[in-house]
Amino acid sequence: MKDKRDEAIDLFKNAQYSAAIPLCLDLLDSDFDDFYIHYMVGHCYNFNGQFLEAIESLKKSEELMKDSASIETKRPIYLALGIAYQNNKEFDKAVAVLENGISKCPKAWILYNSLGLTYKLMNNLREALHSYNKAHDLIIEAAIRTEILATEIPEGEPHTRLFDPGKLTLKSSPEYCTLMNNIGGVYIATGDLESAEIALKESIEFIPDGFNYPPPHDGLAFIDSQKNA
Repeated sequence: MKDKRDEAIDLFKNAQYSAAIPLCLDLLDSDFDDFYIHYMVGHCYNFNGQFLEAIESLKKSEELMKDSASIETKRPIYLALGIAYQNNKEFDKAVAVLENGISKCPKAWILYNSLGLTYKLMNNLREALHSYNKAHDLIIEAAIRTEILATEIPEGEPHTRLFDPGKLTLKSSPEYCTLMNNIGGVYIATGDLESAEIALKESIEFIPDGFNYPPPHDGLAFIDSQKNA
C-alpha cells in the first residue's frame, strides 16, 4: 500500500493538482523541510491560479534545496517560480529568478525560453529575442547530443553524414515547434515579417505527428494579410 507521500507524487505527476494540494499540506505538517513537497504544492497552486501561494511555496522550496542538488532537481524549481512571478505580473522578479536558475543550470534551454516570454511580456523585444535564440541554440545542441548517444556510428564516419542532426528528437515533442513559434511571434512584434515567416515555417515543419498546433499557421496568415494589405 502506498504511503501518503507516494500518493501525493502520483497525483502530481498525473496533473491532479487540486487533489494533490491537501495531501502535500498534510505532509508538510509533519516534515516542513521537505523541499520537494514545497515544490509540488507550489506547482499545483500555479495551475490553480493561486499565484501568491505558489510563490510562497516555491520560494520555500528554493530556500530548502541544497546547493549540491542536481541540475535536474534545480531546473524545475526555478522554472516554476519564474512562471509564478510571470503569472502574478511581477516581471522583474521573474527575470531575477530565471537568470539565477540559468547561472546554476546554464544548459537549460527551457529557462531561457521562459525568460524570453518574460521579456516579451515586458515589451522588451530585444532581450526577448536574445533569450529565445539562446534557447534555440541549446535545444538543438541537446537534440544532437541525444541522437549521437543513441546512434551506433561506424569508426571514422562523421555524425553529419548519418542523419540530419537532431531532427528526429526535435520532432518527437512539441517543445521545438513551440519555441520557433515564440521566436516568430517576437519577429512579428518587431515588424520583421521576413524573419517571422522563416521561424513560423520551421515551427510548422517540426510539429509532431498528431499534435494539433495552430499558432504558427495563424502567424503566417497574419503575415499574408499584412503583405496583401
